Amino acid sequence: MTEEEYIGIVGEIFDGYTDITFKGKTVYIKHFSIRDQRYIHRFYNKYKSIAESKGIPSEKEMLDSLREDGLWSDSDDRVIINLEQEIEGLQSSKRATFLPSQKKAFQDSIESKRQELYLLLNKKAELVGKTSERYGSQRSNEEFIRYLIYSDPQCSRHLFTDEQFANLSEEELEFFVRENDAVSQRLNENNIQHCVLRDFFNMYLSQTEDVSAFYGKAIIELSVYQLKLAIYARVFFNIFQYHEDLPERMKQDPVAIFDFVERKKNNSSKSYVNTDKGASAVFGATKEDLEVIDPNARTVSLSDEIAKSGGVMNMDQLIELMG
Repeated sequence: MTEEEYIGIVGEIFDGYTDITFKGKTVYIKHFSIRDQRYIHRFYNKYKSIAESKGIPSEKEMLDSLREDGLWSDSDDRVIINLEQEIEGLQSSKRATFLPSQKKAFQDSIESKRQELYLLLNKKAELVGKTSERYGSQRSNEEFIRYLIYSDPQCSRHLFTDEQFANLSEEELEFFVRENDAVSQRLNENNIQHCVLRDFFNMYLSQTEDVSAFYGKAIIELSVYQLKLAIYARVFFNIFQYHEDLPERMKQDPVAIFDFVERKKNNSSKSYVNTDKGASAVFGATKEDLEVIDPNARTVSLSDEIAKSGGVMNMDQLIELMG
């Protein structure tokens, strides 16, 4: 993204709303707060109860029926649980390592498992079909969008009454759903992290310790995006204060910063590099790994070295390879 786009995101977060155009007029999508989120649960319970009163079955009832017909089983659910646990374990392993090549290998495995999980969850959803929970979730999300749309930048007047919103066409409703989704995608955590690391935001980093004072509002009134902006600003400010050896080239890359801090915390490099003598040897490391471990280290292919020694290496030869 360009510097102007990052500045725009910060300004949008400070405003607490996103302005859009609807039928030639400017309207405002409020950035929700923790206080606002309680309405989702109210709307969900309301529409779930309506669905049940109309005879729409619950998910449990549908699954029980599918099990009786042999279309779904407890073993299918166990596969889902196992995949979720595998993904969580792979993510933990990825966080624990610092070599880029190993991180990539873990990420490849994670993506593969996620695809398996997606296909299985999608199959389950198609079999279960329409349930009172799904109806409640869909309608509560739509109702929450109505709650977030205002006619003024102070977000004090809703654009639609309940009746007006209910009479929107399908195309109009889809328009607001897309616009609200676009706000969430643009103000994602990755973009917020990049924003607070840009040069234009440097002057604010040290001012976010007192979040309420920073925005001049009670914390419960702040949007989730305002909270995230202040929290990440404070996180990176503390990292810069306590890690003066952070390379300059990393200071605008949140992933590189977190990897650097994690690497120092674990002191993992001792497992890979032996620098007791003048040179370092790193077995199986890629060039990208060496940028992280030690730019002066030399890579060693153990299989190549064994081949050079006629297929056998004794302990003295291995020690010599290690430098």
